[in-house]
Amino acid sequence: MTALKQLTKDFLLKTFDIREGEYQRVLLMQLNIFLIIFTLLIIKPVVNAQFISMMGVEQLPMVFVLVAISSMVISTVYARALSSKSLQRVSSSTLVISIIGFIGIAILLQLQIAEHFILYLLYIGVAIFGVLATSQFWIMANLAFDSREAKRLFSFIGVGPIAGGVAGGYLTSLLASYIEGINLLYVAAFLLCFCIPLNNIIWKKHIRPLNTFQQKKRLTDFTDHPIWLIGKSKHLTYLALIVGLSVIVSKLVEYQFSSAASRVFDDPDDLTSFFGFWFSTFNVISLLIQLFLVKRIVGTFGVGVSLFALPGGIMVGSILLLFAPVLWAGIFTKLWEVSVKQSVNKSATELLSLPIPTSIKSQMKSFIDVFVDLSATGIAGLLLIFLVNGMDLSVRAVSILTLAILGIWIWVAIKVRQEYINSFKAKLTQADKDAGRELPDFKNTSVLNGLRRVLDNGTENQIIYVLNKVREISDHRLFDNVVKFLTHDSSKVRISALECVYFLGKTIDGQVLENLLSDPDHEVRYRAFTQLLRQTSEGRIQMINHYLRDPDPMISGAALVGLAGEARNNPEMQKRLEIETRIHEKMDYLQLTNDQTEQYHYKLMILRAIGQAKVSSLYNQIYNYLEDTDPRIRLEAIYAAGYTMSEEFIEKIAAFLVTKSTRPTAQQALLHFGTGIIPELLALAEQESTKVEIIHQIPAVLEKIDSPHSVKALLQLLGMPDVNLRLEVLRSLNTVQRDFAHLKIRKELVLDHLIDETNLYKTILGVFYKQNQMLPKESPQKVVAARTGLIQLLERRLDGTLERIFRLIGLRYPPDDVISAYQGIKSVNESIRSNSVEYLDNLLEPSLKKVLVPIAENAVLDYISKETINTLKVTVPDERQCFTLLLQGRDARLKIAVFELLAALEVAEYVDLVHPFTKSPNDRVRSKAEEVVVALERI
Repeated sequence: MTALKQLTKDFLLKTFDIREGEYQRVLLMQLNIFLIIFTLLIIKPVVNAQFISMMGVEQLPMVFVLVAISSMVISTVYARALSSKSLQRVSSSTLVISIIGFIGIAILLQLQIAEHFILYLLYIGVAIFGVLATSQFWIMANLAFDSREAKRLFSFIGVGPIAGGVAGGYLTSLLASYIEGINLLYVAAFLLCFCIPLNNIIWKKHIRPLNTFQQKKRLTDFTDHPIWLIGKSKHLTYLALIVGLSVIVSKLVEYQFSSAASRVFDDPDDLTSFFGFWFSTFNVISLLIQLFLVKRIVGTFGVGVSLFALPGGIMVGSILLLFAPVLWAGIFTKLWEVSVKQSVNKSATELLSLPIPTSIKSQMKSFIDVFVDLSATGIAGLLLIFLVNGMDLSVRAVSILTLAILGIWIWVAIKVRQEYINSFKAKLTQADKDAGRELPDFKNTSVLNGLRRVLDNGTENQIIYVLNKVREISDHRLFDNVVKFLTHDSSKVRISALECVYFLGKTIDGQVLENLLSDPDHEVRYRAFTQLLRQTSEGRIQMINHYLRDPDPMISGAALVGLAGEARNNPEMQKRLEIETRIHEKMDYLQLTNDQTEQYHYKLMILRAIGQAKVSSLYNQIYNYLEDTDPRIRLEAIYAAGYTMSEEFIEKIAAFLVTKSTRPTAQQALLHFGTGIIPELLALAEQESTKVEIIHQIPAVLEKIDSPHSVKALLQLLGMPDVNLRLEVLRSLNTVQRDFAHLKIRKELVLDHLIDETNLYKTILGVFYKQNQMLPKESPQKVVAARTGLIQLLERRLDGTLERIFRLIGLRYPPDDVISAYQGIKSVNESIRSNSVEYLDNLLEPSLKKVLVPIAENAVLDYISKETINTLKVTVPDERQCFTLLLQGRDARLKIAVFELLAALEVAEYVDLVHPFTKSPNDRVRSKAEEVVVALERI
């Protein structure tokens, strides 16, 4: 038994690169999805056969509509359930409800109770079960595996649904001759019972141990406005249309297929056997096409031509059905629709989605697969009701309708191909705006050849962009084009190339990897060893030990860090390879060496290994190195703290945002936590104990997170009273708008903040005007100096408020144009200022124009006159009101300037204004307030 187990492990390692500690997780997931699809393919033939035999094929259109309506209702309830309950609980509840439902329906059908209603309910229930159960599984799979594990292991797990689909249909076809079709529902319910303990084991052992940051990083970040995203992008609109049209055609073909079958088979069990056989056969042929033809077709003819394969074949079938509505014509059409849709058309559509940002690709896929699919199903049902039930037309009329929709489909396919070309060129231009190089022509070439041309002729940033896209599609035909970049001059390109090769799953020449293990860039060395680890199946442990014992710390460090990274989420593998022990060995050696270079490399490998492997017992080492005298080691310690994704390091990392030299590293470390860091940063900004300097740097981190939650967090920070923070937030929102155009910023919130900022501008302007009025009346030099200092600070605050106003305008209008107008208004050239004001006058909507244009016209006047104050309708406060207004905010510098003026004025009545700030959490404000209070009380 032990020998057989080891033989199985060796086979899985060599064939699928399944490693120690992954066997249980992978096999449980594969068995789970096998049972789900197996069950689905047992039930589906039964449902179709029973419904058509008892209700008649003419009732299919109505059930299509009911499926769409019911699914949308259930999806809404399901989404609300997920917002209040755990995915595990919802998933288990779905399985329990499905099991009880199938058993209950089988009993009711056998007792012949409300048969018509029950058949409708069964058809709708099976459709909903298919959507929910499979989507829940893949969400769970994305939680159970990180992105690198998923790339290695999902192909093996994917064998499960294929096997389940094939076995389920054929088994149903076989059993239908011996068992009444309704009884197969009991078989399905029995099989589903095994999924519940499988789910519980997977959650308990492989998902619950993950911390919040890991779970959030592995899940797709959803926005509330997918329709807005589709409407904003022609590319997404055409993709959604293609999916919708394909679903409508699919339902029309299903109706014709079912109609032809029902005319041949009268007995429900015979019809069940027929559907079971052909559903499995469709899957087998689809798999064969996927394995042997897809890459040749898509790679040879290009994505544009490949898009016409599905509608073209269905068009041939529809013409056959128009002239000969017989069973073989229906089988051919359905066979083509199912097999080509899941193979050639799916691959072509995936290639078309390459220019779509990765952050929204899976989100949009989920939305299109569910909402668009269901909507199109309902539309298809309504069309069939109109033709078949309303106008009493034959199957031939359905063929005519199908041909008409196919014509629209082909037109959309032509448009989406052009949009793909435009989108891809735009992304390449954005990747390197300063390239100044003509982009390759994609019109007369396949997508893959277009990628090759960029790799041959692109700039560094464009090459990195394409390498990342190649990593997404994992097409082996691009391997030779990628490998050449392993020796590129840029370390960034070498890193991207190594990462790309890793996901392609191909083997690199050993000598090339040996050279890369001594690369000057340590990140290249780490990834080189990771690749070496992936492509070595025989003698892997011996190979690991060989490199770990290498006398060169650069090579042994690469081995240790690469090993730690690969075993990061695999405690069993960490234990077997003794990661923690090996780190201790390096730490022991570090105490013995006096060589400065060697010490640096050893500290580097120790820090990265602790961070990558998340060895919590050694986190004290990271804390120690965060205070190291060598600035390079401090930076590495910050990186290591980020790699741990441990909450205990967040505030420590954030403290390094203040210093310019450590700021980029601290930002990257915080970004490594994923979207889970957003609420933590928000909480940090709202803590009174957090230093203002740290809070001001938080927006710069949030602006780099491609998530709707980062926008929400920035808008929340925009409501804080700190004016300097608000300016940083607005700069970050402008950056988000430029870099992540698909993230929506609510216009009504912008308008509210814009009104607040214009009111603040007028308030500061009133105080500024009053302080300038008071200045000539002063005689003591210390009062003049203090008031002048306050006036200069107010002038800077006016400039800051004006910039905030324009950056807010830039959230409603083209940001580049608005910022250019702002810079023009600040110009010393009167002509440029006039042109900028004129531009704003033409750009702004009337309600904003009335408020903002006068401010722009008077923003840079050397002297603020009474006429200007009246024009802007500014209220000028008295002296005491000025001080009260200035002390209300969180601007520490402004408070201190007011305190200095109050001390210089020596008016005892002002002591009550200062006294509350003797308890301020800000050390500088508190200290100055205490000093002024003492001085004023002596008067």
